[in-house]
Amino acid sequence: MRHSIFCLPLLAAPAAHAQTVRAPQPPASGDVVSAADDAFGRRIGIEEVGLYSESEVRGFDLQAAGNYRIEDHYYVRVAGMLQPLNGGTAIRVGANGLRTDFAAPSGVVQYTMPGAAPGVRASIEAGWWGGSGPVAMLRGAAGTADGRWSLAGALQLTPAQQYTDGTTGDFTAIGLVPRWSPAPGVRITGVWSHNWFPREGDTYYANPAGAPREVKRWTNRTQSWMDARNESDLIGAFADVDAGKDWRFGASLFYNALPYDHSAYSVLRFTGNGREAVASGLLFGAETRHSISAEVTAAKQFVTGNLTHRIIAMARRRDSMVESDPGVPFALGTYADVNDRPRIARPAVALGTARKRDDVGQWTGGLGYRLSIGSLAELRLDAQRVEYAKRVRALDGTVTEQTTRPWLYGGALSVGITSRLTGFASYARGLEEAGVAPANASNRGAVLPAAISRQAELGLKYGFAGGPTLIAGLFDLSKPTPGIDAAGAFDFVGTVRHRGVELSLAGPLTSRLNAVLGATWLDARIDGELVDRGVIGVRPIGRPRVTALANLTWRVPGVEGLTVDGGVNVRGARYADRENSVALPGYALFNLGLRQAFAVGGHPVTLRARVTNLTDRFAWNPASSGLITPIAPRTLTLTLTSAL
Repeated sequence: MRHSIFCLPLLAAPAAHAQTVRAPQPPASGDVVSAADDAFGRRIGIEEVGLYSESEVRGFDLQAAGNYRIEDHYYVRVAGMLQPLNGGTAIRVGANGLRTDFAAPSGVVQYTMPGAAPGVRASIEAGWWGGSGPVAMLRGAAGTADGRWSLAGALQLTPAQQYTDGTTGDFTAIGLVPRWSPAPGVRITGVWSHNWFPREGDTYYANPAGAPREVKRWTNRTQSWMDARNESDLIGAFADVDAGKDWRFGASLFYNALPYDHSAYSVLRFTGNGREAVASGLLFGAETRHSISAEVTAAKQFVTGNLTHRIIAMARRRDSMVESDPGVPFALGTYADVNDRPRIARPAVALGTARKRDDVGQWTGGLGYRLSIGSLAELRLDAQRVEYAKRVRALDGTVTEQTTRPWLYGGALSVGITSRLTGFASYARGLEEAGVAPANASNRGAVLPAAISRQAELGLKYGFAGGPTLIAGLFDLSKPTPGIDAAGAFDFVGTVRHRGVELSLAGPLTSRLNAVLGATWLDARIDGELVDRGVIGVRPIGRPRVTALANLTWRVPGVEGLTVDGGVNVRGARYADRENSVALPGYALFNLGLRQAFAVGGHPVTLRARVTNLTDRFAWNPASSGLITPIAPRTLTLTLTSAL
């Protein structure tokens, strides 16, 4: 819930529409384990399960790759999807990502908007989320009997929140999703959301080599004059048209913005004695970032003999802007005990008015082809031509620009080996932003061309009769890595490569027991000049070799409406610094919960209780910047949801 600019069945024959991936549908119970069709990532409300997150898949950052979709429509995200607007999230990768048109390396994050059935309904959820404070979520939906009109929306009130770093804030969000079907086969959907988020400033930690074994959590180490305020907006609409004769059309337009009125963060750098930390940080004035993303698609399906063909054409436009404040640094001296914050007055520093501006404009045109041979095999091929232009205006007004016009292409093949076993293979090229030369580079301010990422994967998918689905796969991803070369210039200086194995088992084990089980083994490696010179190690920061999970949901016999769930998430050891000199130990987190459904006065009611990090395990997690933060302590979620 907290946002910060620093934390950044077997395959069947395809349906003939512009984007063929089925949007994830949340179950009425809100049980995320029962809803998941693989172990790679699924979220409903505040509960999620999966090996990957909405920002990171297979060890790579999806924000840089822009791999987001709203009900299969292209979407460039700058702020997280707000709860009132999100009907469910699924990470489509591996076998379940094969049928995504114009697939990209690392897969796609698929968002679903809430819908409304005929009639009027409303519900309220109240209680305590994650141990951080009170919550009230009011949801409503209404639809006409003929299905032509509907409106769904929600209001989230989460005041007086306390976060795991001890700071507090008030988070309010609202979202609306109107849907209109003006003619048979035509559906137009609108989206709008907004949030308000005043809070205290963020705190991070540095020098993992000197970090104590643990620090107190729920302890505020931020000075009272450090605060922040941001809002976010998502406004847009998309249309899906079944024009008859196997023609399908799609169109979308989204605007996403994340403005900050002001913000602050502090860094506590451990000195190595286990308690002492030197405090410093940055104060920021107004900043903003926004994106406009648009897409039109046209698809035609036709049949020749036993072959089903589908051709899709696509055009996309993206305009993104970031206006950032360099910030004003401050130093606060030393905290003798990191768990006991001294009160220190605000330093006499003044915020500046100069802003760095970063603009990206991107055109993409694509053509795809899909061939299905009954249920025996499916082949997908696509090609895209991209014009990517980046323009940077430095603080001193200097402007630098770079335009890249690469070809991107991909393909996938799935073969029905038996009625239950499918083999698959795929290859894809993608485009990612590469950055701007920093102030200490000889080519300060230079804009690098966009980086080209590549992914190959191979695997099997098996569906047990009336039971779960097993997916096993191998993947190999790589992309250039930027850095300062031996001559002092900022350029591509090597390659980062992630190779791994994925295993997923998800679905019903018995009529009462559902499971999501998964594991990955990752070989993340950096090659190139910086490694050869000893500037950095061969392993990226924060990439464990082993990640695993096991989550179960059991409907208790003899007790109507009672479901018990539990699970464990395992994260292996990983490096916390670029030199690979500090390794953080792995850890396992256990969760336990229950859900009881009953009725009061004819209204359905659900009581949900859940404890995460049951054993209150402490561990440090590193960010790619080298800063570290503690994982969340044992927390309780307790809510009561009732239909009105």
